[in-house]
Amino acid sequence: MSIQEPDIQRLTLERTASNSSSVLSLKHGYIDSPFSGKKDQYEQVLDILDSTGFIPESLIESEARWFYESLGIDDVFFARESPEGIAGHIHSLYSCKVQAYSGDGADFPLIQYKREADDHGVFFDSSDVSTSMYKNQFEERIDDKYIDPSSSDSISYRVEYFSAPLNYKTDPILSGVFQNNKTLRDQLMRCYFVYKNQYDHLDVSADETDINKIGDSTFLKIASANTKQLYADIVKNVVTTTGPVIRHFPIEDSEEYRVVIGYRQKTSARYNSALSDLANYYKLQTTRKYVEQFANGVTIISMYVTSKQKKLPVDLSIYQVIKEASLLYCIPHNFFHDRFTKGELSLQESIYAQSGVIFVTHFLNRLGPEYTKLATLLDASKSLQNAEVLNSLKKRLRAETYTQNFIQEVFDQRRDIVRKLYRQFADVHYIRSSMEKTLSYQRLSQITPVGTEEEFEQLLSRECSQNEHHAVVLRALFVFNKSILKTNFYTSTKVALSFRLDPSFLPSSEYPEKPYGMFFVVGSDFRGFHIRFRDIARGGIRIVRSRNLDAYNVNLRNLFDENYNLANTQQRKNKDIPEGGSKGVILLDAGAAQERPKACFEKYVDALIDLLLKQHIPGVKDSYVDLYNKPEILFLGPDEGTAGYTDWATLHARSRGAPWWKSFLTGKSPQIGGIPHDEYGMTTLSVRAYVNKIYEKLNIDNSKIRKFQTGGPDGDLGSNEIKLSRDEQYVGIVDGSGVIADPNGLDKQELLRLAHERKMIDHFDKSKLSKDGYIVLVDDVDVTLPNGHVVTSGVAFRNTFHLKLKEQYPDGVDLFVPCGGRPAAIDTNNVQELINEKTGKSIVPYFVEGANLFITQAAKLVLEQAGIVIFKDASTNKGGVTSSSLEVLASLAFDDEGFLANMCVDSKTHQKPLFYQEYVKNVQKIVVANAENEFEALWKLKEETGISFTELSDKLSVAINKLGDELANSKELWNDDVDFRNAVLLDSLPPLLLEVVGIDSVLTRVPEAYLRAIFATHLASRFVYTRGIDSNPAKFLEFISSTRKEYVKKGLLKH
Repeated sequence: MSIQEPDIQRLTLERTASNSSSVLSLKHGYIDSPFSGKKDQYEQVLDILDSTGFIPESLIESEARWFYESLGIDDVFFARESPEGIAGHIHSLYSCKVQAYSGDGADFPLIQYKREADDHGVFFDSSDVSTSMYKNQFEERIDDKYIDPSSSDSISYRVEYFSAPLNYKTDPILSGVFQNNKTLRDQLMRCYFVYKNQYDHLDVSADETDINKIGDSTFLKIASANTKQLYADIVKNVVTTTGPVIRHFPIEDSEEYRVVIGYRQKTSARYNSALSDLANYYKLQTTRKYVEQFANGVTIISMYVTSKQKKLPVDLSIYQVIKEASLLYCIPHNFFHDRFTKGELSLQESIYAQSGVIFVTHFLNRLGPEYTKLATLLDASKSLQNAEVLNSLKKRLRAETYTQNFIQEVFDQRRDIVRKLYRQFADVHYIRSSMEKTLSYQRLSQITPVGTEEEFEQLLSRECSQNEHHAVVLRALFVFNKSILKTNFYTSTKVALSFRLDPSFLPSSEYPEKPYGMFFVVGSDFRGFHIRFRDIARGGIRIVRSRNLDAYNVNLRNLFDENYNLANTQQRKNKDIPEGGSKGVILLDAGAAQERPKACFEKYVDALIDLLLKQHIPGVKDSYVDLYNKPEILFLGPDEGTAGYTDWATLHARSRGAPWWKSFLTGKSPQIGGIPHDEYGMTTLSVRAYVNKIYEKLNIDNSKIRKFQTGGPDGDLGSNEIKLSRDEQYVGIVDGSGVIADPNGLDKQELLRLAHERKMIDHFDKSKLSKDGYIVLVDDVDVTLPNGHVVTSGVAFRNTFHLKLKEQYPDGVDLFVPCGGRPAAIDTNNVQELINEKTGKSIVPYFVEGANLFITQAAKLVLEQAGIVIFKDASTNKGGVTSSSLEVLASLAFDDEGFLANMCVDSKTHQKPLFYQEYVKNVQKIVVANAENEFEALWKLKEETGISFTELSDKLSVAINKLGDELANSKELWNDDVDFRNAVLLDSLPPLLLEVVGIDSVLTRVPEAYLRAIFATHLASRFVYTRGIDSNPAKFLEFISSTRKEYVKKGLLKH
């Protein structure tokens, strides 16, 4: 397809009588000013058509006129296109019409034609305005190829769309087709023009809002002043918020409305085509549409719509489109989108159904009563083999019974029942206004609700009597409805769907410890959960990425269990701090979402905030039904893949008006009062305390230690472990890029360089390896190692290297410190790889689990029986949460002015306040002290009882948490003895904080529930660390008496 340089400079603002479309375009906010060369171009096109000879001479002028005058195309197209290109389009459209004439005219679409090049595309098709059945394939292609891949740092495209009546009466060929196909009277011609953007200003900031700096040159030429101002306002709103910005208004002297929607690029795939589907569903005809991409990464869609049916008031349909555009943005193409476009499900019903499919996929009890009975017979606590058999059976049952595809098929086949369940959901969570005669409400009122659980069972017995599997799936959807305490589903603006769930539906056979609270989040390109085990709880948010589809399916199956186990581990880990354990997990969808982790994180956080704040801002945030009806605060932190996003989340919470924004996220930058774990090595300090204590107890010379580590110098834990590793000799490291190993020892200075620069081992200087050293990267194939072994796949070698220590290190490894890696990397299926088959002894004598859940509980016990000294994650990896807790404490204790002065970097001098510097040192000391206290308690208990460290760690955590819960709920200790209560708080709070803020301010500003938790945790942890895990009343009374005497000596208590 030929195209010339854009001739838009020949477009003028003057209107002439010969160009009737110009006036219309001005109404639409774009200047279709006459193309001064249009008449000459038209003559050239006629000459080309005549010389080609393809179209009969008698039809040449009518075909050209039809193209120029009947399709509603703006002059911008003619100014940009060459006469040869236009002649080519006319030839192609003529061919389509001749083909339709030679047939019976019943083919649909009657006309369909496209021509594409690297820098532009042209698409024509016809559609029946009276039906909603036809799926517009061109728009999806334009989304996939042009709009969605556009970005501020690469190529981007703008799109213009026009539609006009087919005008069959004035066309000799189409009038002939009409004789066989009377539907032509209702058909439209739809024209799409795609153009590559040209920006005058490159490398603009994502926060830039000057429309003249970020606009495409064609847009700046053809857009009216009113449109530029409107778009500038929308861009400013998009830059300062999350999610779509939606505006609408009627067109003067017209039956049309203009709907304008702005949003960030790459945040909602196929949103453009989905908006057309939404308009079509509500019987609106899109007459024109413009998609503009700006250099700062903002997309604006401007669509002009009118009613297809004159009897239907257009304002009701417009109201629905505006109301549902935000819901559509959350999930533009849901699992049941085809049912939506055919009118069989509404948008709300289809997106509710998708949310239900995801819920049922994760929570349908697929183990059944038979598994529960077998678990009773094979008591896992009495045999590791029994535990592993049950675990393998559980995984297999979950993988091979009710898959997501099967659940989706059931929902599709039983969509009438799904619609009834949607009605039940809406009856609870939809807040009706006084004007509830909306189209969606009219549709909803026609659905019969399911009623009580007994009535629902009667419905299932009637409809699914021959298929119990379908009944099981639908019961799980009924459970979903019953478990929802609040949701943002019906709020007017949102970026992802969030549901606060009551966790009581979780089967105790699979989840013996019931979480306190659960959030379930569904986005267009991710799904996520947040689980907490106490009202006040702390834990990081992790992003789970998948290298390929197989890895994604594994991650999908394990997602909730991984989240549950991480939160449960966090609950045990948080024994020294007032917050209980929590964790959030975000699973990115397979495909393009893997490259958009920050966008998914932002949606997840914003959706959580929706349910933490009860805001009513007309047109922005609506109230929601709150069955929980208690204030909720989540304390989040960084985890795998989210360390760089904590500042954004903190500032976003502030912009949303959250009063708790200072304490919402920890691990943020010092500029906004954070104590970054990686910068100060908080997590590693705790892990290192255990390593150093092992050396001390066993009188080990650390310079003789040969050390292996998973998690490389690019990560928080891995880099700081290298920095703090004293004289240990590294012999191998595994990270995301691959494996580096050298039995003779890796160059320590080179490792330190990588750790300081936070780079993976693929940046290691290979010249510093010995003759026996090697690096194998994940993309390598058929690599021969120095020992002659051939590595066929770098990925497989990386993933299993931690199990090949026997063959890779003939001289052995002394210390294994996992600082990264997937959960359950070592289980009872592979733990034998770390045991010498001849001696039965562990090949690694010392093991400190830095990475969460790296080894299963059963595998740890096997290793301890084989003689290893091993400490589990719940004991070792608690430095980060301790730091985060003290960071939150400071944010709660200071008022805003004090927080900025004492905890935030000075914006002018860029210096950290003196208080901040000293406070960080205090925190580091507390982290090390807590780790050493627990180590000493575990060592002592092991000597006294002979019980494994692995089991003792759990017992110790349970003992502290149990006693802490009892003390937190004790009115006697809290209310009746205020002097002792305050003495405990004075003893537990950092002295520096008390010195600057004062105990009275702390007591006033910090929420009472949080103070209770500080009080209870401090007493409980001190008791268990000094008196052991047996908390009988006599021993506890003696401890309280001793503590009182200690406080009197310190001057914290008078008597």
